[in-house]
Parts: sequence; structure tokens; C-alpha cells
Amino acid sequence: MTRRTIDIPETFHFETDYRVVYSDINAANHLAADRILPIALEAQFRFIKNLGYSDAIVFEDAGLIMVHSETEYKSESFHDDMLNVSVAVTELKGKSMELFFLIANKGTQAETARVRATLLFFDYKEQKVTQVPEGFKQRVNNVYETQF
Repeated sequence: MTRRTIDIPETFHFETDYRVVYSDINAANHLAADRILPIALEAQFRFIKNLGYSDAIVFEDAGLIMVHSETEYKSESFHDDMLNVSVAVTELKGKSMELFFLIANKGTQAETARVRATLLFFDYKEQKVTQVPEGFKQRVNNVYETQF
């Protein structure tokens, strides 16, 4: 099988720290590969909260549903390591948003993982995919000085 890689964008819009907890560790005593996506989702939650939303699940009459994700595990991290998670918005148009996550170990300066996720905006009242809310797009542009 051909190894796939995730190309990281040049600009990141948000970053947060995450401490590796015991439940993130696998039998080999390092950060489990299946914990990378939940760490990225926590960073996504914090990113949306940083935009000023009190509810990071449903906002602007829409919520987000993940329809695709890819993870590239790069190096080990261990219990109690502090990770830095950088988030980049690369697409924000139509009905979707694409987020990239770069996870790095703050102690070793080693890149731990990369994640790319495609999210759709979803109207839970109507039970259907909806356009990117203009208010959300404006907040992203204002807070992160982007031009989506």
C-alpha cells in the first residue's frame, strides 16, 4: 500500500495545548493512534469557542458533522507530555469547511501527528446539510484576518 501524507498549510489560525492523559496511552505505553482524532476534535471545539460561540456544537442555526478525516501519526508522545495543536482553516465555502491540525510535542519539539478533516454544516431542525452560515464566515474572517 502506498503511504499517504498530509500536506500542511503554511498558515495556522488557532493553537491550543493538550496534556496527554492516562486514557490516551496504549499497551505500548505511548500515545495511541486512535486518540489523535479525539485530540483534534478537542482543538476544533476550542477553535469554535475562541470565535466567541458559547455552544461549539450548534451555532448560527447550524452544527458541524465530520464527513471525512485522515490521520498521519508521526512520532511517539507519552503520558503527561504537553502537546501543541495548531488549527488551520483552508476551505470555507459552499456547505463545508476543511480543517488541518498539526500536533507537536512541546517538550521534544517533535511533530506527533497531522490530521485533515472535512466538515459539513448541518441544520438539525431541517435535518439537512446547509450552506456555511455567513455569520460564521464573518467571525472567522474577523478573528483570523482571512478572506473566505
